[in-house]
Amino acid sequence: MQTGGYDVVVELNEQLVSSFLKLGHCMGKFPKFAGTYTLPIPDVPSSLAEFMDIGYEVSLNKAPEFQIRNDLTLEMGVRGQCEFNVLGGIEFEMEVEFSVLLVPSFNQSTRRFKVDFVEASIDDVELNDTYHLPHNVISKLNEILSIAMAEYLTEDVTSIELSPVLFSTELPYMPPGDENKLAIGLGNVKILSPQVIAGAVNLLGYTGGNVLDIMDFTDGNHIGIGVGESGMHRVYDFWWQRTVHPKLVTVTGSKDFDMPSFVDWIDDFVDWIVAIGTLGLVDVEIDLLRVWAEYGATIHFNQLAFDLKPSNIVELSGSVTIDLWCKVYAQIKTTTEIFWGLVEVDEDISTIKPFDCSISGVTINLENAHGQVALNSDRQLTIDLLDADFDIPLQWEIPEFILDWVVDWAVDQVIDNLPPVVLFPAIIEQNIPESTVTVEASINKLVIDEPEVLVAANIATSGLGTYAPYIGNKNPESMEVHTRDCNWAHRIAMRNRVYFCEIDTAIAAGFNGCAYCLQKYNTG
Repeated sequence: MQTGGYDVVVELNEQLVSSFLKLGHCMGKFPKFAGTYTLPIPDVPSSLAEFMDIGYEVSLNKAPEFQIRNDLTLEMGVRGQCEFNVLGGIEFEMEVEFSVLLVPSFNQSTRRFKVDFVEASIDDVELNDTYHLPHNVISKLNEILSIAMAEYLTEDVTSIELSPVLFSTELPYMPPGDENKLAIGLGNVKILSPQVIAGAVNLLGYTGGNVLDIMDFTDGNHIGIGVGESGMHRVYDFWWQRTVHPKLVTVTGSKDFDMPSFVDWIDDFVDWIVAIGTLGLVDVEIDLLRVWAEYGATIHFNQLAFDLKPSNIVELSGSVTIDLWCKVYAQIKTTTEIFWGLVEVDEDISTIKPFDCSISGVTINLENAHGQVALNSDRQLTIDLLDADFDIPLQWEIPEFILDWVVDWAVDQVIDNLPPVVLFPAIIEQNIPESTVTVEASINKLVIDEPEVLVAANIATSGLGTYAPYIGNKNPESMEVHTRDCNWAHRIAMRNRVYFCEIDTAIAAGFNGCAYCLQKYNTG
């Protein structure tokens, strides 16, 4: 059991975490942090007080780099930029590399992984020292910078969420209200390897599971999601008790027949009636113009039971109750002759109803039923019915071919209207909250390991043009890059637009900074 007995285990590959850190940086999820540091110098004259304040603004100029270390702790490399304002107006910049220790957790309310920043240390400082400041000043600025960055990374920006919504709490065909959403509890996190981190949760009050037993089932994919069978049973029970999906349906149908056996039966029947009434002196010839049946059923569905088997086989059992009726009609043309056909007396077209049958409360047992676990178009975990045998005991004395047709039709209606067996809500939702970013999951693995279902997928995102901070014009006559709110950026034809999350990437690709919005990167 690779999910360790938990209801749900979600596993993320280091590559996915890094890609979402880059996405978060591109979307501006790492805010700037600004403040003022006052030099602790006593008895400063009031005329010099303003020179004791050092203003600073800290931001990340590159996307953080996420790493699971060999000792199975988490570390994030940060390239920060700090702008100082000293001596009442002198400005200069410093770039700083930080290492940040992280503590992972699973946010139960958002169903997303997050990391908390617990410690930050400066690894390298690059000072744009235009003013050739003395060593002791640089040392003091380093001290201020350490305080600012540590506060920024461990106090002001205390955590970030790293992933899309990994699964929903909303099941299909449910009425509104929080009481009809899955309750999540007992979260736990385990670092499985230098590549994979896992988070485990339980549903609907369950408290079992052992985090030490969780294993890596991503198979090299970006993400893996495992759902235990006991959890699926609880989800299905919860869904069945509350769903608004119809558990009782009424359906009707009709069918035209043209079969020799039915024609012979009508002929024999009418000949027998006429012979008794006329002592054989009257001859009635019948032409059958049309035979049809009208039928209907009211089906009462009961909750099914299921049992996962190896090789993605699911055994299903249960029953439905059905009320069934059928009326058979025939349109005939009768030609009446007397004296053994010597005189034709009458010709008539009429409709008769030779059969009118009904039965109520018939129990249909689901026998030898098998299905397979599948993700439907909404990425919900359900069971697809593959084959099943139904036995409908009908004692109607009607022609066999009509009886067979009605039985087959009733079986089809049961299958077509059978409520779904919902095992788990949507996996990997298609949008990142509070953004226009869409998530595309390519499912590469769906395995039934008897007590659990294991899904693995690769993740891609789209919608870069809606959030990237820089827009380049790839027209060879331009090759300029702009901030997205620059007036010149808005004039770029859509076919020539290319989007960048970092200005350095654009410059490295051969773009020149706009003379208006990116003067620092403009080379003329």
